[in-house]
Amino acid sequence: MTDESRKMFEKIRAFLTVYMPKQRGLSSYTIKSYKQCINQFLTYITQKKKVRYDEISFRNWDASTISDYLVYLENERNVSASTRNQRLFAIRSFLKYARISNPELMALSMEASGILTAKEAGEPVAFLSEKAMEVLLRQPDDSTRIGLRDMCFMVTMYDTAARDCEMLNLRLNSLDLNEGCPKVRLEGKGNKVRQVLLMKKTASHLKRYISVFHSEDTKKEDWLFYTVAHGIRNKMSDDNVARFLKKYTAMAKAECEEVPAKVTPHQFRHSRAMHLYRHGMPLQLLAEYMGHASVISTRIYAYADTEMKRAAIEKCQGRNAAATDLPEWKNNDELIKKLYGLA
Repeated sequence: MTDESRKMFEKIRAFLTVYMPKQRGLSSYTIKSYKQCINQFLTYITQKKKVRYDEISFRNWDASTISDYLVYLENERNVSASTRNQRLFAIRSFLKYARISNPELMALSMEASGILTAKEAGEPVAFLSEKAMEVLLRQPDDSTRIGLRDMCFMVTMYDTAARDCEMLNLRLNSLDLNEGCPKVRLEGKGNKVRQVLLMKKTASHLKRYISVFHSEDTKKEDWLFYTVAHGIRNKMSDDNVARFLKKYTAMAKAECEEVPAKVTPHQFRHSRAMHLYRHGMPLQLLAEYMGHASVISTRIYAYADTEMKRAAIEKCQGRNAAATDLPEWKNNDELIKKLYGLA
């Protein structure tokens, strides 16, 4: 390995093990994503640019190579514009970090910053109707041990609008199931923590679940949802959630046509947010509930809710309104804001 290569790899190690987790406080999921991106870029250099892995250095991080890599992602890996842009952002972030202690890398960093991002198509928010969600949530047979676990997981995920990773990271001490104000502590992106109130019915389900799956000698730090392998309790995996969700989705689809053919954990989050918005929760409060850093992220639910817009327009116009009647939005700033997703 050359001195230039060693210098680059040491900088990558410091970026992933010191800068991101300790200085930036980023989550393990974010760090894993950046690590995968850098690994993929280095593999591309070895396979497509024919550079030995132990000879890769910062000279291979030029704008031309990065641009070729992005074209490769689009044309050969068929990734989405969003994924392509995420890879570019990761490369930019690393070079920006590297140039702090190595000013000679400033030119490379600036070149990477000048590479244009791909235009992302606006994807509609995928969510289930309240009827479809109700049918899905009643599919697990809670008279069985596994059915009880799956039901509690799904009900809690919907009630809290939690991300899949937030659900899997729940421990016994994440819950406060007191009668007056039951709540759960969720650890979200960037290690951000938020408290979410639970419906009393959800709290009741969780108490029943804990009585079955957690004996008195369990520790408060134990995983709330777990699987057992060789007598050892392990945190439940994404794959396990995907398996039982696929099973219950097929069962619910056979009972209700409104249930989509595929349901992902994130659709529980979108569905809960959309249902709360339709029932009148203001966007600012919804943003806090969802753990969004800015209300801008939450506005997707206002933009996506075409049904609410249709109902509002019909209400404003009225089916039998006279031509001389003023529409209800006239001189009504709050209604105008709601129609255009600003309220």
